[in-house]
Amino acid sequence: MKYAVLAGALSLFSITAGANQTSLLSYDYVEVGYTKTDIKSNDKTDPDSPMYSGYDGYIINLSKQLSENWYVTGSYSQSRVDYSSTTRFSPLPDGTHPSNMTDSYHETTDMSLTRYNVGFGYIQHFSRETSVDYALKYGKSKIKTEETLVHRLESDGSVFDVLKTNYERSETADSYEVTAQIRHLLTEQFEVNAGVGYERLHGVGAGYVRLHDAESENNLLLKAGINYAVTDKITFAVSYSYADKYADIAAAAFRYYF
Repeated sequence: MKYAVLAGALSLFSITAGANQTSLLSYDYVEVGYTKTDIKSNDKTDPDSPMYSGYDGYIINLSKQLSENWYVTGSYSQSRVDYSSTTRFSPLPDGTHPSNMTDSYHETTDMSLTRYNVGFGYIQHFSRETSVDYALKYGKSKIKTEETLVHRLESDGSVFDVLKTNYERSETADSYEVTAQIRHLLTEQFEVNAGVGYERLHGVGAGYVRLHDAESENNLLLKAGINYAVTDKITFAVSYSYADKYADIAAAAFRYYF
């Protein structure tokens, strides 16, 4: 029995080794593109909020295969969202001013989201067209918020009083990820891929906002994408990522294989 198990293991190793030599899937590339992030737990960037506005920005991904089965990977993205609102009262609620006076509050908010991660992974080739890779990653995410609140008291176009207040704060979280991804070539030009993983966020404001007192948060990660080869070296890639409790991330990028 043990000889049969050993023979099976050696056979699987032989098949995998043979696939490594002839695989059509490369892990040597750099990717630059557009990304949109919706953070569910933030009132201004929650898709279900009437004040919804997502973060828009750019993303850079890098992958380098070190050997037949090992590779390193990294990602950096930066995006932002701006919004403003104005509230006016006329006449003033307390009735201490004439009815032709206007009391207004104008709020302007600028939020930036910076994310990066680095890691390494193992590649298992099942055929020339199909591979599965497993990766461990460490990353950091930071949201910086700058707010300006302007209070005006005016009448008939004349401003009697102006009060301007500035606020600034930031939240940072470390992330630890373990992921598995399958890549498959449908044709010479079309590749489909899908992945699943686990992420642990840790730090002040884990999950990007202070929803509770816990310092850590666990999330299920899901990803799906499709790549179209424009040339032998250039591919157009689109993907959608889902983080269980806090974010949806869409990306469209051009990938260059080297």
